[in-house]
Amino acid sequence: MRKNESPFWPQKSILNPPPPKEPYEPVRRVRMTLTREEQRAIDRAAANEYQVPIPILMEHAGLAVANACTVAAKAMNTPIHFFAGKGMNGGDSYVAARLLKSWGYTVTIWDCFPGETQSPAVKTNRAAAEKFGVPIHPASEFDPGIWQAGISRMIYENEPGMPCVLVDGIIGTGYEFSRPLPQALLDITAKIEEGHKRGARVVAIDIPTGVDCDTGEVDPGAITADLTVSFVLPKKGITVFPGKTKAGQVRVPTIGLPINFADIVLGPVPEEPQEEAPQEGENKENS
Repeated sequence: MRKNESPFWPQKSILNPPPPKEPYEPVRRVRMTLTREEQRAIDRAAANEYQVPIPILMEHAGLAVANACTVAAKAMNTPIHFFAGKGMNGGDSYVAARLLKSWGYTVTIWDCFPGETQSPAVKTNRAAAEKFGVPIHPASEFDPGIWQAGISRMIYENEPGMPCVLVDGIIGTGYEFSRPLPQALLDITAKIEEGHKRGARVVAIDIPTGVDCDTGEVDPGAITADLTVSFVLPKKGITVFPGKTKAGQVRVPTIGLPINFADIVLGPVPEEPQEEAPQEGENKENS
């Protein structure tokens, strides 16, 4: 028996080196932000091409929002209020509220579009939240005046508290600056802002309501968040001014997709056209 065939012969040695490993290439993201249409293209591709349907994405997004709410609340006896729209952000709100309720938090959902039609995924998650005992009320009944500023609900006496956490899941990327917020929503956002001034912490889902996803322009009734949970990539509107001032801290959690999924779906970032330097003859003629 040859030595290198013996079970007692070292498998890795100078005489018997291991096969070379392939060089490690870390996964990198090329794109840094997403526009409204790019986000919609990613959602369609995930559902149609990669067999990750919207309800699964919504479940992952709701879990990410729920985790962010626990960080914002700091204590389990801090109430958490969700303002749910009728779109994807509303569905994320219902999922997060259901999860937080099952974890022992006091959760309330305020429906910002009562009686209006919802997508099947949103409708299913709303029904699940109701089954878990999460109370759902019209957002018009919300009253931030019941709190006193500076109420401490913390587990540590030497740490300042807040009356509650307010979660903005009203519109998200669907808002366009060319279409101002209707008065019914302005009444709701004004109450959220009042709660914010009274000491509540505000968490926005994907992008604060009233901030244009593409331009960063801000509606007069836009919500100011302490923390924004954005999915896949931050939306362009919260990376430029004045929208950047409304987002607070921005977190981009995973929702079950690769970190470079936007690059996979959308391809390389288009290069901006550059002006060619003028030729010598052109310079002489112009001079």
